[in-house]
Amino acid sequence: MKAKLLLMLLMSLLSLGIFASENCNNKCRLRLFVKDKLDTSMKRSLIRPFAQVEDINACLYITFQQSFENVDITIRDKEGNEVVNDQQTAIYEGHVITIPQSNGYPYSIVITSSMVNIQGEIVLED
Repeated sequence: MKAKLLLMLLMSLLSLGIFASENCNNKCRLRLFVKDKLDTSMKRSLIRPFAQVEDINACLYITFQQSFENVDITIRDKEGNEVVNDQQTAIYEGHVITIPQSNGYPYSIVITSSMVNIQGEIVLED
């Protein structure tokens, strides 16, 4: 009985070590602006959180929390180089885009669909 208890304790401590090994020292924030197709001026709009951004082990993970059909996604780094260019893709809730070796902050993100244009940037929090 004691052996089982000690084994379970050892396994739980090992699993905590795995979670602690993730290096998440960079905190990122996604700022979005919604731009209507009908109006050419930039508008700030209250939309529910659209995506979650995490920088883990020098890799940027963008997890979408809304669904869109037939969207074009373009992500550029600070020098204007295209990092991601997905055309006519379907974004579903939980869809993840990965950018390896994320050191080009701030990133600009443009999501275009027939309904709405979303422009934003991914910045490091201070």
